[in-house]
Amino acid sequence: MADETEDWDIEVTEESPEDEAEPTLEYEIMNYPADITLQGYVELDDRKELIVPDFQRMYVWDSVKASKLIESFLLGLPVPGVFLYKEKSKPGYLIIDGQQRIVSLIRFIRGLFEDKKFKLKNVDPRYNGLSFSDLSEDEQFKFKGQTLRATIIQQINPNDDTSIYHVFERLNTGGVNLNPMEVRQCVSYGPFVSALKEMNNTPSWRKIIGKPKIDKRLRDVELVLRCLALTECYSSYEKPMKGFLNKYMELRRGEDDFSELKDNFKRSCDYIITELGEKPFHLRGRLNYGALDSVMAAVLADVATDDLEKNFASLRKDADYDDAITYNTSDEAAVKSRFSKAFNVLKA
Repeated sequence: MADETEDWDIEVTEESPEDEAEPTLEYEIMNYPADITLQGYVELDDRKELIVPDFQRMYVWDSVKASKLIESFLLGLPVPGVFLYKEKSKPGYLIIDGQQRIVSLIRFIRGLFEDKKFKLKNVDPRYNGLSFSDLSEDEQFKFKGQTLRATIIQQINPNDDTSIYHVFERLNTGGVNLNPMEVRQCVSYGPFVSALKEMNNTPSWRKIIGKPKIDKRLRDVELVLRCLALTECYSSYEKPMKGFLNKYMELRRGEDDFSELKDNFKRSCDYIITELGEKPFHLRGRLNYGALDSVMAAVLADVATDDLEKNFASLRKDADYDDAITYNTSDEAAVKSRFSKAFNVLKA
């Protein structure tokens, strides 16, 4: 974690998401088993009712690993089940665990692995080198009729889908633990995630945070999200920051037009660079989250429209503001204190 923080070049003023206390979770969730046939998964996919999350680590198995899975079904060996989430507002299922297995099976039945014919590799000699079409009709029938058990999860209360984040976070078993923003990208797939990434590419934003290159772990995307969420909802902010950002993602997940938001974000970043220059929030040599989110919010909210350089210098001299951007910056009192100060001083 220390190396990652140094690489990200930030001033450590608050707990990392991993160290934050978890928000109080109160969900009523229904889950039940469903023995879906392998052909059933193909049919669900044909109807676009199997949703693979919009996530950078998509299908990663090679043909040998996929072949071993197919071999398990051909030999009658047990295969671990998968987890599917049934959203309230959409047909079909979100795959939250088992994507590699499901995609491999669908590809085998369809006969293609990437752009090549799917032939089994390094498996039992009876099946080595065979494609699905090479199996006898009886073998094809039996294979398609086998089941891969799915646990279907559906949230009953509250009347939304906020539990997807927590379910996915706990079920993810990849070699690299996902950070909160990587999980959000998985479960909050859609136009808002795309809009956040587009805003993150804004040249003036890259100069503000002092990072020419996009961060592979999405920490810069999370900063965009943080600025937008606090601009709109800082007065109702409750710790932990991770939970606050999760709720804001869920709030905007159903929207599809973010053109006005993107325009305002670019305009605000351009204005900050014009008035304050590059890396204006690297106050003690490293990026300070508290200074960044509070000033960005004032500009995004169209409060800080005049004499930003002069007013920001005045804000920096305020002892209470300095405390609120230096210590425990994700605490509720610190967030509300620095935002109140920023909105009052920067509009002067």
